[in-house]
Amino acid sequence: MVVLIKEKKGITPLMATLLLISFAVAVGVVFMNVARAQVEDGAQCAVDVGMKLANIAGSGDFCYDTAKQELKFTIENGVNQNIEGLIVNVIGTEKAETFELNDAKVIKAGTYVGHVKYNLAAAGTIRQVKISPKVVLYDEELICSEFAVVVESVSNC
Repeated sequence: MVVLIKEKKGITPLMATLLLISFAVAVGVVFMNVARAQVEDGAQCAVDVGMKLANIAGSGDFCYDTAKQELKFTIENGVNQNIEGLIVNVIGTEKAETFELNDAKVIKAGTYVGHVKYNLAAAGTIRQVKISPKVVLYDEELICSEFAVVVESVSNC
């Protein structure tokens, strides 16, 4: 009995190498895209703004003027990034209010004197104030809440 052995056709070693490299590149691209999305979710601002309250006479310049019913503060910007505006969140005992100060443009190492209207009778005693900078990175406006200034003790002016 004679058995005929046919030539088996298979993948050449060169083709197998190209297939393995293509598969490794595809897996790497998928992994890098997932990792980049996780990093972007965790951090809004890539640059530390360096914003802080101005230090006048040994304390931060932040107070409430009862006659004018407004919060007064002085913000100093760091040397890393221009600030294009501020978001001021005021948490009172009765309600919380948010104010957007688009005119609060502060250059690098600059200073801004801010005033925000706040009615103690309607919103209650101030428990916390959070001032977050707005910056423009790569033509996109971002609110950098991780670099916000938080004040929990507000004195009278």
